Amino acid sequence: MFHLSEAFLINKRLSLDKNCMIGTVISQRYQILQSLGSGGFGQTFLAKDLQLPDHPKCVVKRLKPATDDQNIWKIAGRLFEAEARVLHKLGNHDRIPRLFAHFQEAHEFYLVQEFIEGDDLTNELISTARDEDGYPVGRMDESQATIFLLDVLEILAFVHQQGAIHRDIKPANLMRRRSDKNLVLIDFGAVKQLETRAAIASTVAIGTDGYMPNEQAIGKPRPCSDLYAVGAIAIQGLTGVPPSVLGEDLETGELAWRQSPDAASYKYRTNVSDAFAGVINKLVKYDFRDRYQSAEEALVDVRQLALPIAPTILQNYNQSNSQTDFAANTQELTAIARLEENPTAPRDYLHLKHKEWNWLGIRAIALVSVIAVIGGLIFLRPFPILKTDVNSDININSVSPSPKYLFLSERAIANSDLVGKSALELDIMRNEVFARYGRRFQDPELQAYFMRQPWYQPRYPSEQFPENLLTSIEMQNVMLISSFQVKMAQNGNPSTTSNSLCDYNKRLISDPNPPINVRTGAGVDYAIVGTLDNGTQITVKGEKQGWLQISEPIAGWVAANRTKPMCF
Repeated sequence: MFHLSEAFLINKRLSLDKNCMIGTVISQRYQILQSLGSGGFGQTFLAKDLQLPDHPKCVVKRLKPATDDQNIWKIAGRLFEAEARVLHKLGNHDRIPRLFAHFQEAHEFYLVQEFIEGDDLTNELISTARDEDGYPVGRMDESQATIFLLDVLEILAFVHQQGAIHRDIKPANLMRRRSDKNLVLIDFGAVKQLETRAAIASTVAIGTDGYMPNEQAIGKPRPCSDLYAVGAIAIQGLTGVPPSVLGEDLETGELAWRQSPDAASYKYRTNVSDAFAGVINKLVKYDFRDRYQSAEEALVDVRQLALPIAPTILQNYNQSNSQTDFAANTQELTAIARLEENPTAPRDYLHLKHKEWNWLGIRAIALVSVIAVIGGLIFLRPFPILKTDVNSDININSVSPSPKYLFLSERAIANSDLVGKSALELDIMRNEVFARYGRRFQDPELQAYFMRQPWYQPRYPSEQFPENLLTSIEMQNVMLISSFQVKMAQNGNPSTTSNSLCDYNKRLISDPNPPINVRTGAGVDYAIVGTLDNGTQITVKGEKQGWLQISEPIAGWVAANRTKPMCF
C-alpha cells in the first residue's frame, strides 16, 4: 500500500509541476505553451521562440524523472546527454527534427528541437473494416508497404551511419509531416550511441511491446533491433492488427503474420507475394543474427521490389472505340491482375508490374519510331483533337487555370476517390502528378493535353525524369490508381467500379446455420436480444475483438465472421 501511495503522490506532483510550466519562459527565450506528454525520464512541451520573428513553435524536452532516486537521476542524465550529442551529430537531415539548443537551468536539463507539424501513423494503421470473410482489412497493400519500407529504411540508414540506434520506432514516433506528407522519425529520447552500449543499455531497457525484439527487451539493442520494429509496423499495416497480438509458428518460433495460426484467438491474414514476404520475414527474425544487419542491406532487397514509376500511356479516346481500345491495350494488364489475385502465382506481383510498365514504355517508343520512319507526318500537322470520353465528364480539350487533382499531393487517397471515374479521367489523374513536376510524355495525345494547361511547364524528357521528385504520398497515390485500373480491366468494365469495392458499414448476414444471434455485448457470454436471417442488411457502428456493433435492424453485437460486406 505504501508503494501505491508513493506512486500516486509522485504522479500527482508531476502533473502539478507540468501544469505550472505553462506560460513559463526558459533560457529567457522559449515560452511554454502546452504539455505534449511525459514519461519516466522527463516531460515534453510545445513552446514558442520569443527571439525569432513570428515566434515559431518548437519542442522543449525537460529532464524531470518522477522520482528522487539518485541512481535513476544519473541514468536519466546519461540518456539525456546522449540524446543531445546524437541529435547534434545527426545534423540537419530533412527527416529528423533539428536540435536548436541544449542547456541546463535551475538544476534541470533542457533540449529544444524542431516542431514537426503533422500526425503520427497511429491512426493511419488502425483497421476500420473487415473483408467478406470477417478478417481485418489492413490499411496498406504490398506496394504501399514497399514505399513505407523505403521511406523509413532510408532514414535509418543515415541514423545508423552516425553510430546511433533509435530503440523506440513505433507508429507514434513516425510523423506524417503536413507540409509535404513525408515521414519524419521523432523522439530520439531513447537514442543510444554504439560506443556507450555498456554504460547505458545494460542499465535501461527502452522500447514498446510488439515493436521491440527480444535482445532489446533484455537491454542489448543493435541496429537490427530498429529494423525489427520497421518490419513489425509494415506487418501491422498489411494485417490490420498490432504486432503484439500476432501468433507465432510453433515449430520455428517466428511471427506467423501472413495467416493467423489455427489455434490463435485473433484471426488475420494478408495476401502478399513470396518475394515481399521474404523481405519482411528477414526484418523480423527472432534471432538478431538472422536479420538484415543494416538498413543499407535491407534497402538493397526492398529497392528490387519497388515498382518503377512510369506514366500511363494515354489512348485515343473517342465515343466509338474507347472501350475497345482500352480492352485491347490492357490484355496483358488483365493477365497480371489475375496473377495478383492468385497467391500461389509463380511470379510476384511487383516484378510483374515492373514488366508491365517496361512493356508499355517499349510500345510507346516503338510507336513514335514507326511514325518517324514513315515520314514524321504527325509532326507536320497539329496534334489530334481529343474528344470527351463518353463515360466521363472530363473534356480532354478543356483548359484549367490550375491543376485539377492537387489532392493527390495532399493526402492518401482510397478506392472511394476513384469509384465512378472513367478510364480517361483516371489516366489524367495519374499523369497530372508527373506533369506538375514538368515531365514530358512520349504519347503525343497525352503531351497535347498537358500543353493546353497554363500551369504546365515541361522540363524533363520522359526518359530523364527524376522520379525522386515525387513525395511518398504521391508515389502511393499513383500506384493505387494504377492498381485500380488493372482491377477495372480484370472485371471487364473500364468505366465503372471494381467488383472488389465494398461498403463495410453496410453488411449482410451470411451464416452456414442461420439465423445468427444478436447479443448485448461483444462475446458469446452476453445475453441474446434477437436473431437475424441470412441476407439481412445491417448497419455497423464499430467493432471489437471479432464482433461488430450494429444499430440496424436490431441494436446489439454480432460475430463479424458471420457477415459479409455489400460489394458492388
